[in-house]
Amino acid sequence: MQGDVIVFIVSRNGGPAYRRVLWRMSEADARKICSDPRTSGRNHMLCWTAQHIDDPEVTRYVRDTGAYAQVLADHHVTVLRCLADTERSAR
Repeated sequence: MQGDVIVFIVSRNGGPAYRRVLWRMSEADARKICSDPRTSGRNHMLCWTAQHIDDPEVTRYVRDTGAYAQVLADHHVTVLRCLADTERSAR
């Protein structure tokens, strides 16, 4: 999937040694999501990268709790992959 990036959670006070990935999407969609002020709080923020997005040593999908559902909808974002997709393909 050329041109894909991952959107992940970054904790301001440190966190695990791996990226907690919520979604895989286009770079254009990731830019919209990560620049929206609703995706940044006192203790965390959403970031994106195109580096090592398929490396299991640094990239782990986590459950999307729906906290950003309205942001995704407002920006008409297409999620290409999430934890549910990852779990289905492992079966």
